[in-house]
Amino acid sequence: MTVAVLGAGWLGAAVAAALPGDVMATNRSGTRSPALGADIELHALDLLRDDVRTHAIVRADTWVVAVAPGRDQGREAVYLEGARRMLAALPHAPSRRLVWIGSTSALPDLDAELDEDCTAWPEHERGRIQRQAEGLVAEACGRAGTPWFVLRMGGLYGPGRELARLYGGEATGPRAAARPSHGMNATNLVHRDDAVAAVLAAIAQPRERSGIVHVVDDDHCPRRTMIDHARREAGLPPAIWADADERVIGKRVRNDRLRSWLGVTLAHPRHGG
Repeated sequence: MTVAVLGAGWLGAAVAAALPGDVMATNRSGTRSPALGADIELHALDLLRDDVRTHAIVRADTWVVAVAPGRDQGREAVYLEGARRMLAALPHAPSRRLVWIGSTSALPDLDAELDEDCTAWPEHERGRIQRQAEGLVAEACGRAGTPWFVLRMGGLYGPGRELARLYGGEATGPRAAARPSHGMNATNLVHRDDAVAAVLAAIAQPRERSGIVHVVDDDHCPRRTMIDHARREAGLPPAIWADADERVIGKRVRNDRLRSWLGVTLAHPRHGG
């Protein structure tokens, strides 16, 4: 089996490094980052410019698609037009499996627990683009007879992107101690280690299984808990929050399929301290 990781960024490079066997990876520049070992075959690929049908990745029988727009690219261009161009190459590849790295932003902002069977669309453009991209993947893979997974990732954190660093300004900035909001909105995050484990597990699934899987941890602690944890990590007292009920509000993304379908045991089940 040869796996191609399209988009060897912070997550994609970690996936490529964790994969056994023959691995190739792509980024727009073709420049090798320190996270990509010399044993990984690296190629330049710009989904909006290059013809994927004649690209080296068609030699791979499994694709992990972890692309993200660069500073000079729009979300719609990369996630929709780029996806269409990439998916048009499926008939030219061995097509054992495609794993699309998506986002929980594809879910609506409802005050509820949401699983993969939720049919409601988000109202914001970012999430609607993600939802459209998911549809393109499912449709194209269905036509090509390619098993597929859409892994809806929660907010990613981990090495180099620790919570205290990601939310440092929000948690420890000069105006962070007194906050105008109540901070009771639920959080839906996942550590990069667990995200990588989910990708590897998805690749290993039998061909007859396809679908959407939410990749989030078990912890839907309110935002204020996460922020105060980051402040403690920085040696600061808890923030002063606006009064609120104790009930957590907002969407709580369920992760049942992460265990029942992919068999993933979370190494980092909680992020709120």
